[in-house]
Amino acid sequence: MERIDLTGRVAIVTGAGRGIGRAHAVALAERGAAVVVNDIGAGIDGSGVDDGPAAEVVAEITAAGGRAVASIDDVATPDGGQALVSRAQAEFGAVDILVHNAGVVLAGPFASQPLADVRRVLDVHLLGAWHVGQPAWRDMAARGFGRIVLTTSGAIFGHPMVAAYAAAKHGIIGLTRSLHQEAAMAGVDIKVNALAPIAATRMAREAQKERFGPLMDPAAVGAAAVYLASPACELSGEVVHAGAGHWCRIFLGQTLGWANGAPGVTAEALGDHIAEAFDPAGFIVPPDTNASTDLIHQQATGRSEAMSRVQIAPDEVESRL
Repeated sequence: MERIDLTGRVAIVTGAGRGIGRAHAVALAERGAAVVVNDIGAGIDGSGVDDGPAAEVVAEITAAGGRAVASIDDVATPDGGQALVSRAQAEFGAVDILVHNAGVVLAGPFASQPLADVRRVLDVHLLGAWHVGQPAWRDMAARGFGRIVLTTSGAIFGHPMVAAYAAAKHGIIGLTRSLHQEAAMAGVDIKVNALAPIAATRMAREAQKERFGPLMDPAAVGAAAVYLASPACELSGEVVHAGAGHWCRIFLGQTLGWANGAPGVTAEALGDHIAEAFDPAGFIVPPDTNASTDLIHQQATGRSEAMSRVQIAPDEVESRL
């Protein structure tokens, strides 16, 4: 494909003061985007505020001839998210690209992890995507164009001691797919994807860093962000894993399942047919909730039918819930 050129585009990158976020910001700036480098400079546990990391990345970008400004607005709050978008609009006129990378890790056993820690993780990862994503979406929708990259994680497959983190990252996937559907419904060119990175950062386990060695360079993830943020990207509603010079698709599938073909079913009958119900042969990847329901209806009734692609108008949404 032709070289991606982001000249004239405006990007916001959260958590951009170090690691993967810095790689995103630098890579986008190298392609011509003006970048708002957002980072409160907190520790890995979210504590403290330091404007140094964001300022250093801005200095690096501007020294290379790029355009960037720093922001220490906290995306864990609605006001912080709005302030960040307003800063991008005031400095550069619009928001074309949002890469939400800010994160904290607060580990602990499920039985005893303090609720304050759980809320902090959800506030930064999941609600942070909402807080900055909502005002950015309004700007994008008004102009009919946008690219949103929300950071998820391989932790969605499950990892002990970080249940809150894994839950937040699963929430990112539901948000990604729903925003993809809203953009399609509205007929606007806003592409929304989730990116699960692997790279050598403060959050990465030392064993992983040693295992992958130089392949863990965050710049390899920055390349994925550049593609997903570009006008050339037609992917939307997808979850991609990137890093170490590799990327792949992560998807939610649904088996064909088992049905008894009658209204009544017992718990024992379900238990007797686990093998059939869980058999991955012939699985589908539903593009939306409607398609998932269509498959269930088809299998339960024995009626062969095409999966629906019904788009729900905004004034119908509430009545369908």
